[in-house]
Amino acid sequence: MSFVSGLRHFLVPHHANNHRAKALHIDSLLAYILVFSLLNLGLRAASRTIPDVLGYATDIHTAQLLAGTNAQRAAAGLSPLTLNDQLSAAAAAKASDMFAKNYWAHNSPSGATPWDFIVGSGYRYTVAGENLAKNFSTSQAVVDAWMASPTHRANVVKPNYKEVGFAVVNGVLNGEETTLVVQMFGASGAPIAHITPTTAPKQVVVPPVAAEDAAPAVPSQEKTLAFHQSVNGYQDVIRKPIFNIPTVSRDIVFAFLGILMGILLVDAFVVGRRHVVRIAGHNIAHIFFLTALFIFVTNAGRGRLL
Repeated sequence: MSFVSGLRHFLVPHHANNHRAKALHIDSLLAYILVFSLLNLGLRAASRTIPDVLGYATDIHTAQLLAGTNAQRAAAGLSPLTLNDQLSAAAAAKASDMFAKNYWAHNSPSGATPWDFIVGSGYRYTVAGENLAKNFSTSQAVVDAWMASPTHRANVVKPNYKEVGFAVVNGVLNGEETTLVVQMFGASGAPIAHITPTTAPKQVVVPPVAAEDAAPAVPSQEKTLAFHQSVNGYQDVIRKPIFNIPTVSRDIVFAFLGILMGILLVDAFVVGRRHVVRIAGHNIAHIFFLTALFIFVTNAGRGRLL
């Protein structure tokens, strides 16, 4: 079989392929699934080996996260939050702990809670909260995702909060290159309550910190400098690989779906002109399915919240 006849057999319906392009046969669809599965594994492996060439682009800044959060609070008629170094230090410690112990949760495997990190930074709160996000590519995407989640939105627009801290940290979590964003909320005072995005927004009484364990309300100049140094190491994550995996994956999928939709249109045209009667197979339904797949891939994101 020549190349031209083989291509015709694969793309155009005629008697030799039972009047359906070989590209639309079920065995070809199974082959597509296998190829895309191998491609996905290959891209992930390449991102670990050569992340600066083929990896996940990230452009997240603390200043933008703060501005986005306060814009949402302003829209809700609330006062803006001020950036607090101690809360940022707590957020940085929580992010580092997740990478060190390889977990993605509000509470660590050893039982440490967000409030342990907040109190450990020297911050004394009357109310506190935590939002987590990972693998988003921009600051605005993180804020938009938080606002789209009712429980995370409740933290962003909670009137009781007065201050906020952020950590944006890049590392390897569960074997995958990951960008973590930790957002810690608070209002300073004696510790009596906290809110998490996984619980209803209500007051929860917790035991007060023992006096001997409490840090001074205003840290010393030496401690303040240490907090600034810690926070500055976690302010922004900017990675710009030569090829961004989500973009590459989307372009490949779009090209494939475009070709497949073209084959379906040719198939429908040829079958219609030849008046071929089929018992099964509806190209219009296939085209609608592929269109829905286009929309899904366009809006699909890698980011996750907790």
